[in-house]
Amino acid sequence: MRIKQFVFNPFGVNGFVLSNDAGDAILIDPSVSNEREEDALASYIEQSKLTVKHLFNTHLHLDHVLGNAFVARKYGVQPEAHEEDAFMLDLQEEQSEMFGLPLREPSPGLGNYLAEGDAVGVPGIGLQVIHVAGHSPGGIAFFCEKPGEVNGQKAPPLLFPGDIIFAGSRGRSDLFGGDDDALVSGIKNKLLSLPKETVVFPGHGPMTTIGDERRWY
Repeated sequence: MRIKQFVFNPFGVNGFVLSNDAGDAILIDPSVSNEREEDALASYIEQSKLTVKHLFNTHLHLDHVLGNAFVARKYGVQPEAHEEDAFMLDLQEEQSEMFGLPLREPSPGLGNYLAEGDAVGVPGIGLQVIHVAGHSPGGIAFFCEKPGEVNGQKAPPLLFPGDIIFAGSRGRSDLFGGDDDALVSGIKNKLLSLPKETVVFPGHGPMTTIGDERRWY
C-alpha cells in the first residue's frame, strides 16, 4: 500500500490517497478548496497512474466535504459516508456562513452509506468501518488491521478517524448533533481497544498512536 497525505483548505484538513500496486485508489476526505489544491491532488493521481475507486468521508462537516463535487465530477465516484451524517449536506450553506469557509460547489448526495462493521476497500487494502458518534452523529473511522508494507516499509495497523480523535485531544462536540459523552465512550470502547501500536492519521494535525492516546483517558 502507498499512502499520500495532503493538507487541504483553510481548516487544515488531512486528506489521504491510499493505493495498491494495481493503481486502485481510495480517497479519504479529499477536501480541496481551490484550484491549486485541486491541481495538486489531480497531478498526484495522474503521475501515479491511479484509478479512483472510492471517495470516503469520515464525517460530513463542511471542512471535510469541500472537495466532494470536484472528485465526483473528475473521477466519477460518489461520496460514501454514514447515513446519520447525511442531513448535514442540506446545511452546507449554513455551515459556510457559520465557519466563514467559502463553498465553491456543494457536495453531491451520498452514493453509498457506510455503517459499523462494514468491510470496504480495494484489493490489498482492507478497511473496517468503526462508527463513533459524538463529534457528529455519523462519524466513522477506517481501521486497516493488516496493511503489510506501507510506502515500502512494514507497517503496524492503521487508523483514519477523521475528527473523532487527535494527537492529545478529541473532536469538538458542540456542532450539529454532537455529544461529548457519546464521543468519549466511543473512543474508549472502540478505538482505544485497538492494538497500542496502531498508527493514527487524524483529520487535523500530526499522527499519533493508540498507545500514546490511552494516557489521556
